[in-house]
Amino acid sequence: MKERMRQSGFAYIAAVVLLVVVAGISVALLRLSATQQQTVNQNLLGVRASMAARGGMEWGLYQLRANACFGDQTLTDFMADTGFRVRVRCSVRSFSEGESAPGAPIAKNAYRIEAVACNAASCPAPTGADVVRPDYVERRRVATVCMTATGDGC
Repeated sequence: MKERMRQSGFAYIAAVVLLVVVAGISVALLRLSATQQQTVNQNLLGVRASMAARGGMEWGLYQLRANACFGDQTLTDFMADTGFRVRVRCSVRSFSEGESAPGAPIAKNAYRIEAVACNAASCPAPTGADVVRPDYVERRRVATVCMTATGDGC
């Protein structure tokens, strides 16, 4: 009479399949966690850039108290605190609007202040190596202020 051989080894195959499935889930969760961390870091950099641009805008508005445009300035004061360089530009457009009591036109100046903050060597970053960095962030704020020649608001 022939002796039957016992079948064994199914538990080993099931254990290997289970380990592969658990490893796949672990890798997916690890990638999701890394993506979440990158998203949080980008959001933080964006907020810091926005605040640096706002600081540059406030600096530019303060410079207008003398009713004169300051041109193009790069502020490096923010580099130590935020890691962002801020470039502030001012342009002016003069025009006449309305008339004063004696019939003379009222001279007015429209100032455009633009503040750009970025974490590159120059702001705004030229199309090049700085822009393709995954941590590159740039924020821009623009304000328009109207003043009469005497410094009053429009």
